[in-house]
Amino acid sequence: MGLLNLFKKKPKIVDDLFGQLNYTTFKDSTKNFYNGRITIDSQLIEILLEADENGPDTKQKDFFKALRNTYTTFKNETLIPFLKLELHDWIEENQLKDFETEFKIDSIFLFRTEHSTVKWSLTLYSLKMDHYLTIAFNDLTPEGGIAIDG
Repeated sequence: MGLLNLFKKKPKIVDDLFGQLNYTTFKDSTKNFYNGRITIDSQLIEILLEADENGPDTKQKDFFKALRNTYTTFKNETLIPFLKLELHDWIEENQLKDFETEFKIDSIFLFRTEHSTVKWSLTLYSLKMDHYLTIAFNDLTPEGGIAIDG
């Protein structure tokens, strides 16, 4: 990629679910993705979707709709217990006490849906720890631990 490509206007689409999305392309087209802004849990977040020039696929859209519609249940039954388990070894002042005041959703990244399950990641910003925490999921099940980036 040359320096002038940094200033090249990115193609955009308007998707029926995700709204306006910018399309970023690479020589290796398997790395191409869309990004935009969308609301979930009353928060405006970044959405990133691996996809080809035809835009997000039906499986990505169906998964996101289901996640958005059941986010409160997902948060209470999966996300918060997982965070409590993973963060239990942190020093006492970083223990999770009130998710709503301690975390903000930063982004959701939906990978290409080439398998029977949907692989995606959720990045949260911890106001208390001043770090970004990324959790990889296979459908609604966390895979492994938490990646922390400060």
